[in-house]
Amino acid sequence: MTTPTPSDDHLADFKAAATAIQGAERIALACHVNPDGDALGSMLGLAIALRSIGKHVDILSADGVPETMKFLPGSASVLRTSPIATYDLGIGMDAGDAKRMGPNTDTILGCPIVIDIDHHVTSGVFGNIRIVDGHRASTCELVYDLLVVLGIPLNPEIAQCLMCGIYTDTGGFRYPATTAGTFQIGAALRAAGANADAIVANVFENRTETAQRLLGRALVQMGRSDGGAIVWSVITLSDFAATGALDSETDGVSHALRSVRGAKVAILMREQASGGFRTSLRCSEGIDVSKVAAKFGGGGHRLASGCTVPAATGDEALRQVLDVLAEAGVH
Repeated sequence: MTTPTPSDDHLADFKAAATAIQGAERIALACHVNPDGDALGSMLGLAIALRSIGKHVDILSADGVPETMKFLPGSASVLRTSPIATYDLGIGMDAGDAKRMGPNTDTILGCPIVIDIDHHVTSGVFGNIRIVDGHRASTCELVYDLLVVLGIPLNPEIAQCLMCGIYTDTGGFRYPATTAGTFQIGAALRAAGANADAIVANVFENRTETAQRLLGRALVQMGRSDGGAIVWSVITLSDFAATGALDSETDGVSHALRSVRGAKVAILMREQASGGFRTSLRCSEGIDVSKVAAKFGGGGHRLASGCTVPAATGDEALRQVLDVLAEAGVH
């Protein structure tokens, strides 16, 4: 099988990143808060690869690792914050914006060399070296390309991590961002030992009873705009208390909302004990929800973005987001 290689458009960036990595001994990797499969898969896959060539690598995720992702190789080594003060190199992964790394932002940006690896193209790009390509379906695809340039061979552990990120961010190779190149990389990962069955079993078919009860509650409370293009659900602290579910167990609700026939935008809002409503936005082609998220200091990519809306009530938070969508002509 022919091994996919990086496109010429970004080859110079990959080479610059490879040089920086080769010259570093202590490396910190960090992803966005509330990490998903792509954020963790890209970090873990890269960390395993870099450790295989003798690098000291700390993997930072402010919100830790969700239960559904703990099957990934290396997940037990993920730290919430850095145990040391300085690194030779900091790499932000799948963040969308530096500040979305939460308390790990200063750790990464404080490094003498900073690399941004991301498939979210927003105004929040950062770093001395930027491997940012909005035409890629996942950050894991970019990590795959980087490993090709570095000359680090795949092993089953690396392949499993990268496959998880690609599989989850493409909805099982179904979403519009999926390209022929995505399938080619997927085939290479499968040949290297990645097991898609394990991803499906752990991520998509491993929901807790409390998560299912919360999903049911969210769907019962679903609302829809008069024009029909927008569907939403607002999950309050009382909903979490009534079901016993955690915020980390809301995965799957956005997908269920997005699946409503005729809906173009799905909004999921979750009230936070610290204040405000953490908001996930999903949409179909032709609408860029990253611009909506940016209005509230969030980020992401065109079809899937997130932010926190400052509001005292769910109705107030929802109205703010609906007003921004209305300005864009979505009702």
